[in-house]
Amino acid sequence: MSKNSQEVIVLQKQKMLDAIVANFGNVTKAAAMAGIHPSSHYRWLKEDPEYADVSENMKDISFRKIKDRLLEKALEKIDKGDSAILGRMMAIYLKNIPRDMDMVSRCNNVRLVPRIKYIDTREQAQALMRGENPGVIE
Repeated sequence: MSKNSQEVIVLQKQKMLDAIVANFGNVTKAAAMAGIHPSSHYRWLKEDPEYADVSENMKDISFRKIKDRLLEKALEKIDKGDSAILGRMMAIYLKNIPRDMDMVSRCNNVRLVPRIKYIDTREQAQALMRGENPGVIE
C-alpha cells in the first residue's frame, strides 16, 4: 500500500476525526495525534463534503462535552458556596433572555412576559439547565 493510497487516506481521516473528539476540537493537537499535518485536515474539509460534515459534528460533540464539564465544575463550586461563580453563571445564562423573548414574541405575534424562578437545590438548577420544570417557586 502506498502512502497516499485511498485506504491509507480513509484510515488517516478516521484517525483525525477520532482525535478531534479526544482533543475537544483542537485541530493542531488532533493532527499531531493522528500523525498528519493540520493542512491535510483543512484540505480534506475543502475536498470531501462528507468528511467536512462529520468533522463539524465531531467538533459540536467536543464543545458540548466541554460545556458539560465546565457546568459540572461550576455547580460543584456553587455547592461549596462560591457566590462569584453563581453570579457569573447567572449573568451568562440570563444575558440573552430579553433578546430571545423579543424574537419569539415577534415570530409568534404574542407578547411574552419574563418570570423569574427561584431555585433552592442543585437538582433544581440542573433540571432548569436541561430545560425541565423542576417545580421551582415563581
